[in-house]
Amino acid sequence: MVAVASLVLGNFGEVLENATTASEIAAETEKPRLGSQAVQIEALARLLSGDFPGTIEAAARRERIMPLGKPFAALVVASAAAAAMALPEEKTMRERLVELEAAPIDIAASDFLTAVYGCREAESSYRAIRSAGYPKDSVNIVIIGPLAVLAAARWRIHDPAFVERIENAVERAGHARGRALLVHAEGLRAQTSGEHTKAAKLIFDAVQSFATLKLDYERAVALSDLARSLRETGRREQAQAQCDEAKAIADRLQAVALRAAIDQVLVTA
Repeated sequence: MVAVASLVLGNFGEVLENATTASEIAAETEKPRLGSQAVQIEALARLLSGDFPGTIEAAARRERIMPLGKPFAALVVASAAAAAMALPEEKTMRERLVELEAAPIDIAASDFLTAVYGCREAESSYRAIRSAGYPKDSVNIVIIGPLAVLAAARWRIHDPAFVERIENAVERAGHARGRALLVHAEGLRAQTSGEHTKAAKLIFDAVQSFATLKLDYERAVALSDLARSLRETGRREQAQAQCDEAKAIADRLQAVALRAAIDQVLVTA
């Protein structure tokens, strides 16, 4: 419970510490169900903190703890990490979800998160999560909801009712990561409407917030978006500098899909 609370607050170091403690207690007391839940929380925290290899390893560990359990949530986060690293295992994990007869909401979640972390535009995956009711529970609404708002802004999807719902939930929770993602989304909407000076200011604010929160993956994504607005306002040298910094972060995190997306910014800058 403490790990989940830390997850909502964005304290990923505390999440990992408490999840590890919970899994150790579960092993000592021979409670595999508790252990699998703890490792699942760990896997999600590693994904959100940009530790993609760690996400895949944690998801595999969850299956070793409960080999007969249905690993839907673990496969969803692991597939997103695989997409971020451009690994072929992404497709295998998706196929396993289908073979295991996962619910439509789990398959929709997998398709959406792999599109987001794989840096692919997939409006159909957004429509699918909205149709399936994902994110559903209060924790995922706060944690995943802002990612969906950001994706909608990036993919030019107009969904004001959903945006308002997520903004209210994030504000009630005091989720700093969520607030930064929502500012980033606002910047992308300004970018789409051609207000590049406004977009640059908003996205720069998001970059600063991600730096404070030590969310390097989100910062790299925002830096590449900032570069686009800087380019449109004639500040090409600054745009190049943002791309270079984003590229260095992507390389360090093994975020191959993001690196490829950043390279496209450089090509068009």
